[in-house]
Amino acid sequence: MSSSPWWYGIALFPFVLLLEFLSRVGSRTFIAASSVPGEPNVAVGIASFVLSVAAFWGGILVALIVLVCLLVDIRALGGEGTWSPSPAWGLAGLLHLAGAVFSVLLVLSVPALSYYLYRRHDRVGTS
Repeated sequence: MSSSPWWYGIALFPFVLLLEFLSRVGSRTFIAASSVPGEPNVAVGIASFVLSVAAFWGGILVALIVLVCLLVDIRALGGEGTWSPSPAWGLAGLLHLAGAVFSVLLVLSVPALSYYLYRRHDRVGTS
């Protein structure tokens, strides 16, 4: 069994999806509030703008945490006999970081990171 706790950081990867969704909702609400005929609702516009920006940068931060934890986990497991993951798994973390900005890439990174955690659990365990 591995004593590497870095997989906890990798398991945060679904939060990037949630933050991407919140960023899109905030952007669309801001556009709708800004383009309404007549007097716009300033409070809704400001709140949706803040939500959009905070969710966007939060997604980048979480994706960066996932990438760092993935790289450290790969390095920590490299010396163990049970499973030594390839450094190429780091590409899934990079793809996930890029997916925080270009959401279409999440279609590739989410299954890859899911499979990494599944395989890690199967070969090494989670303790």
